[in-house]
Amino acid sequence: MEQVLDGIVIADFTQMMQGGWASQKLGDMGADVIKIEPPQGELEREVRFNGEMYDDWSYGFLAKDRNKRSVALDLKSEEGHEAALDIVQEADVMMENFRPNVMERLGLDYETVKKTNSDIIYVSGSAYGSSGPYADRPGQDLLYQAMTGLASNTGRSGDPPMGSGSVVVDAHSATLIALYTMYALFHREMTGEGQKIEASLLNSALDFQCNELTYVLNSGKDLSRSERNLGHPMFWPPYGIYETSSSHIAIGMSSLTAVGETFGIDELTAYDDNIEAIFEDRDRVHSLIESHTREQSAETLVEQLSEMDVQAVELADLSEVENNPQIQHNNMIIEVDHPEVGSFKTVGFPVEMSETEETVRYPPPSVGAHTDEVLEEVGYSADDINAVTESTDD
Repeated sequence: MEQVLDGIVIADFTQMMQGGWASQKLGDMGADVIKIEPPQGELEREVRFNGEMYDDWSYGFLAKDRNKRSVALDLKSEEGHEAALDIVQEADVMMENFRPNVMERLGLDYETVKKTNSDIIYVSGSAYGSSGPYADRPGQDLLYQAMTGLASNTGRSGDPPMGSGSVVVDAHSATLIALYTMYALFHREMTGEGQKIEASLLNSALDFQCNELTYVLNSGKDLSRSERNLGHPMFWPPYGIYETSSSHIAIGMSSLTAVGETFGIDELTAYDDNIEAIFEDRDRVHSLIESHTREQSAETLVEQLSEMDVQAVELADLSEVENNPQIQHNNMIIEVDHPEVGSFKTVGFPVEMSETEETVRYPPPSVGAHTDEVLEEVGYSADDINAVTESTDD
């Protein structure tokens, strides 16, 4: 079955999640992603998760670098730089997420590249943008959460601000990069024009909070966290997380009257879903509900609430996720064969299409596993390849 991006070549200089996950998404759609990395490998290869590696491989690299071919080049050497330019000249898309001006110093910036590849789609990811007062600052996911109000609005009012349990800003930025790369490819198909795309993690953090910021910017009010575990400062009970006799349950936006009838709490039904009154009393209302949920198991409570058309689920640890029958049905946990680690489990393909299919064509590659193969494809002789690889080894 032909894939959406069959025939599209991506010269991928990115690293870590913002770039690595974006290019993997495009590789999953059929693009030939050529991962150009230094001789020692990109930074993600050395990142330990929970202080651990998986048979000397980073869990993060295994998660974000399937369907790519690795070419190891020393971009500071003449031979490595020329080889990189030759690969880029044959590419449809070039992706990078170094600090501003790094690619310019390497002679791989947009203005240089488009001289020999005029319709290139050049994708640049950064922390804060390519210009401006913060352009040269380093950044990490937690910092963007802190700068944009996300951490301040997470958790309970009596506790310190709280970061997310996942790198949500990096993940959203990666998705935006993949989306806008597809948009640029479609634009080029219609017009023949390439272009430069710039994405920043700071902008992604703001985009991620479009609901919250639109409220604050137009209401003149800031958000305030509740004392209870409601999960979001803009929402009201029964939305929230509740302790049970066995674990915890989450209740979504549902009728408070239905919850009151389910649990026999007349005081809840008296609100008659008056949202203003519920919001004003949200901490006390949450406590009323939790005084009942603590007495029963999560399984029993979910069953009772579901019968009243109230959205509720039991909270799962990550170790329990793959046992969820719907997740199994959706085939969202897949096993990938790997020549060095044997096999590993990872997240599958999140979107299903009727006429095209995403598959694992390449497992995450070892450093430079495809250097000879790719250079031969762009016209290098055996002697040329030896010259490049020798400069890389140096």
